[in-house]
Amino acid sequence: MTETKDQKGREVLMAYTYFASPSFALILIKPRSEVLQSWYTLKSEILLIFVASVIAILLVVFKITDRLVKQIEESDRKRLISYHEIEHTNKLASIGRLAAGVAHEINNPMAIINEKAGLMKDLIESMSQFEQKSKFLQLTQSILASVDRCSTITHRLLGFARRMDVEIESLNLNEVIVEVFGFLEKEALHRNIDLELKLDEKLPEILSDHGQLQQVFLNILNNAFSAVKDGGKIIIASWEREQRFVGVSIQDDGVGMSEETRKRIFEPFFSTRKGYGTGLGLSITYGIVQKLGGRIEVQSKEGEGTTFTVLLPKKSGQQGEA
Repeated sequence: MTETKDQKGREVLMAYTYFASPSFALILIKPRSEVLQSWYTLKSEILLIFVASVIAILLVVFKITDRLVKQIEESDRKRLISYHEIEHTNKLASIGRLAAGVAHEINNPMAIINEKAGLMKDLIESMSQFEQKSKFLQLTQSILASVDRCSTITHRLLGFARRMDVEIESLNLNEVIVEVFGFLEKEALHRNIDLELKLDEKLPEILSDHGQLQQVFLNILNNAFSAVKDGGKIIIASWEREQRFVGVSIQDDGVGMSEETRKRIFEPFFSTRKGYGTGLGLSITYGIVQKLGGRIEVQSKEGEGTTFTVLLPKKSGQQGEA
């Protein structure tokens, strides 16, 4: 076999053989490209398979790497959330212990003041009429009223301290709302914020955790207070929904939020108030409501205010469509 060129200048392969009888030579001439076509095709197919295999391997590696990175990021995020939740719980426990200590320390001298002021009032009343008797009675009554207010505050602190541990009990949701309302009443008065209660008096009792519900409503109300301007308005309403659920809505006329913010409002560490807080308040609130078998929703529009709606089962942990 030899390589040569034909009359048209094309490269050809020529193969020949001689026959002795009869005497002749068989010559086969074929273009080189046709002879090697199958080899070229095989070579291209092998190269294509190799390239496709490399691309497939790289895609698989990238996919696995991306998944592993996301899993690591998710694990780190969950670990960080758990760490902050534990830190938050420890802070609440510390506040509870501090509140209990302060309440006990205040209660003792308040009891003495109350006793002595009551005795003074009795003595003044038993005395015959003298100049400024009515004024002294008015002053002692003012002391007793102040002592009574201090007593109310310390009892709230003690109630807050006692409810740090999770305890499922039969409770009146309206009473929980009124307690939380009491914590924020002074700030509302100072900022001239109108707090309106629209509570269903026939609301049935539910089985849930008193302390966790306090935290839920306190977190939502704190956000409402941050959103409204001085002189704003917040409406808290409660109602019964069907047979298994009760609902609470907290509506404010504050700045509202965009659709993007509304979608992310329950994400851990998301906060519109840069430099304030950890961004875990509403995330923890969402988790608590979920654990109690409920659901929390938010409706908002920029410049028109926000409404948070909490739906809770009458029995804690009861699942179903709310």
